[in-house]
Amino acid sequence: MDTLALRISHKTVESRDEPSPTGEVPVEWGEHRAMLLTPSRIDPDRRYPLITVFHGAGRQDEMLVKACRGEPDARDALFLVPRSIQPTWDLITGAGRPDLDFLEFAYDLIYRRYPIDERRQALVGYSDGASYALSIGLSNPRIVRAVMAWAAGFVAYDNTFVTDDDPKPELLLEYGTHDELFSFEQVALPMRASLEAAGYRVEFRVDEGGRHWPSGDFQRQALDWYADL
Repeated sequence: MDTLALRISHKTVESRDEPSPTGEVPVEWGEHRAMLLTPSRIDPDRRYPLITVFHGAGRQDEMLVKACRGEPDARDALFLVPRSIQPTWDLITGAGRPDLDFLEFAYDLIYRRYPIDERRQALVGYSDGASYALSIGLSNPRIVRAVMAWAAGFVAYDNTFVTDDDPKPELLLEYGTHDELFSFEQVALPMRASLEAAGYRVEFRVDEGGRHWPSGDFQRQALDWYADL
């Protein structure tokens, strides 16, 4: 992958003869797929947060779409759930950047169709998706306000277009103490320490006894935390 930078800019909503669709809206680009979930009614005079949710290895995007139903109306926000081309994300497979290119396409389309608050974009990720979310978020601080990561195994940082004046995204990390894939002592604690040493403010949460599966409260509590920023 040549860069983790999202090579896009925010746009104003285009004038159209018909309103943009609401509810569960498929986003497609060639073989790429995502589902956009919107509030049941879009107020053109408002600006809405956009939250992107990344699945873990195995492409559980349909499960995440189900988990996010109801959230757009409850949170007054749009949720984008993309699917990786391969069983996991391009950063991890090393197969160029097809997933990131699709994310650029999807964001550009959403910006032109829906009134998005460019200061309220966030990422949520699970396992491989958490590593992906952290890597994208830290590499694109002018786009991403916050990252909520459950069981991130690593973070890759691309400072190609990052300056000292850019804001640092707010971070929420959660790990299970009995995660059989990412050791709490060898992965979770060093991850928090390295991010804090780099100047990021980290909300670190522990799922006592938790294994490599998110707690039932993670999504709700993470979104509550984001709403309070």
